[in-house]
Amino acid sequence: MKNLELKNLGVQEMNTEEMTKVEGGGLVGGILDGLLTSIAGTLNTLGTDTSAFLSKTLTNVLKFVWSL
Repeated sequence: MKNLELKNLGVQEMNTEEMTKVEGGGLVGGILDGLLTSIAGTLNTLGTDTSAFLSKTLTNVLKFVWSL
């Protein structure tokens, strides 16, 4: 049986560090990226909703105070 030399076919060996940087990284990196993106989206939505609620509440309170 003939030995197949991958170097002759243009295949390059990679170390562990290089493999984690290719095509988006490893499994743990993908999970962390997804989790951080999800948390950022949730915090953004929460901040937007809270701001809208406080704005409406403050407007109603001021309307009530000025009507007295």
